[in-house]
Amino acid sequence: MGCGSKEQLVESFQSEQLKIEKIAPGTYQHVSYLPTQQYGKVPCNGMIFIDRKEAIVFDAPSNDTAALELINWLKNDKTVSIKGLIVNHFHVDCLGSLKSFHDHQIPSYASEKTIELAREDNVTVPKNSFEKKLELKIGSASIINEYLGAGHTQDNIVSYIPREKVLFGGCIVKSMNAGKGNLHDAHTADWSHTVQKIKEKFPEIRQVIPGHGKSGGPELLDYTIELFKPVQDKYYLFFLHNRFLETHDLEEPHFKYGKVEYSAIIDKFKASGIEVLSEHRRGNIEPKTYAQAIKKQIDSLLQSGVAPANITVVGTSKGGYIAQYVSTFAENPNLNFVFIGSVQESDLESFPEINFCGNILNINEKSDTFFTSAAARIKSSKLKIRSYQELELSTGLEHGFLFKALDDWINPSIDWAKGKY
Repeated sequence: MGCGSKEQLVESFQSEQLKIEKIAPGTYQHVSYLPTQQYGKVPCNGMIFIDRKEAIVFDAPSNDTAALELINWLKNDKTVSIKGLIVNHFHVDCLGSLKSFHDHQIPSYASEKTIELAREDNVTVPKNSFEKKLELKIGSASIINEYLGAGHTQDNIVSYIPREKVLFGGCIVKSMNAGKGNLHDAHTADWSHTVQKIKEKFPEIRQVIPGHGKSGGPELLDYTIELFKPVQDKYYLFFLHNRFLETHDLEEPHFKYGKVEYSAIIDKFKASGIEVLSEHRRGNIEPKTYAQAIKKQIDSLLQSGVAPANITVVGTSKGGYIAQYVSTFAENPNLNFVFIGSVQESDLESFPEINFCGNILNINEKSDTFFTSAAARIKSSKLKIRSYQELELSTGLEHGFLFKALDDWINPSIDWAKGKY
């Protein structure tokens, strides 16, 4: 049943089986509900586009009741002519109520592959087929329906309205912070690459409707690309915090420098697209022992196919000393290391066993009088150092600079992790 004023009735609809809401001029998102054993009652998205009293529907609702409500809303409330139904792929959340559209003489369209797979599943199949690409006109607007590669399924397409800059991605696009979902028919090795192609094919996208979850902008494409990016293509960063957090809670302030902005630091690294590996260490951790544990994790990444140049260890203060031991134990000149406020003049005598190896960035703060350049250690190290840089900051925060989520040291660390030596 509808709700609100007559105008609201025309622009939206909600019942137990179906929800329709306007997301842009002429563009609506429809949501129906699919009961599943594994995920419970799953909301399933589709799209409606209307122009000049003509409408097209993208994906049929998951059940006939919802489909009839959608058709009646378009015909009676919107008083438009339904020119067609586009089926995104062969799963039930795309064509579960296809027969209802056929019963109302509404043409249906899908790729040849989708029709083939639907036929194998012994379900109602779309009436009209296309191989790779189908362009339709609704009112004065062009609609592009195109297959750009496998992902959620081998047949998933996307539909794009250039005039509106709206993309119906279907299940190949994930909503923000969603998990990977149903992978039964997925081609995960191709998924990230296919979405990258979508992004490049339609660079002016402003709005994206995923198969499930909240609609958004092109950030949904970026999120999906990262979610399914092959492990060997990702950047990995181990972040090792300072000594203070070993004996204090995250919210406890240092008497001089205030709180360690640990969560904000992690969030900034993650926002750059890097996979962050970090934990709040507790107790008086022995640096060598902890460094060996980090080395084992690095070894595991290397064995899974990750390039050493895609792995970075960043440490602040005591965490920087742990990172120095990781560099020593790993003996891999292609790994990246960033030591932040963690090199003192007395280190050669105090820790003679440390030998730097890898691509080394040392960051210190001019007002932090206890910590200095790593040049002496670089000169004394017996292992191979491919790249080495020094960065001196002038924040005036003394040793407290590394308590803060400052771009001054975080951005250079991100650049170092991405090979900008």
